[in-house]
Amino acid sequence: MPKSKYQIRFLKIAEEDLTEIASYIALENPKAANKIVNKIEEDLLLLSENPQLGRMPREEEIRKLGYRYLIVRNYIIFYTVENKTIYIHRILHGARNYKSIL
Repeated sequence: MPKSKYQIRFLKIAEEDLTEIASYIALENPKAANKIVNKIEEDLLLLSENPQLGRMPREEEIRKLGYRYLIVRNYIIFYTVENKTIYIHRILHGARNYKSIL
């Protein structure tokens, strides 16, 4: 029996994160921008089939908020799972201080 997929929903700020990432990379290399966006989309498709794929944060204050995260190249995707929906909260570069952003 095939697993039923979870629906992926982006919060507005996560959509903006992805647009900013693509725009920033495209300034120097449009092909690389397309590659990273495609890789993020591929990994989110995998996540829709297995929402436990991401890790639990080590930081207790972030874990208490119900976040899990998935690393895609240099980016961290923070998400929560509710019923059959995965909510994408933020997509941040790993070098950023995500604790102060979340």
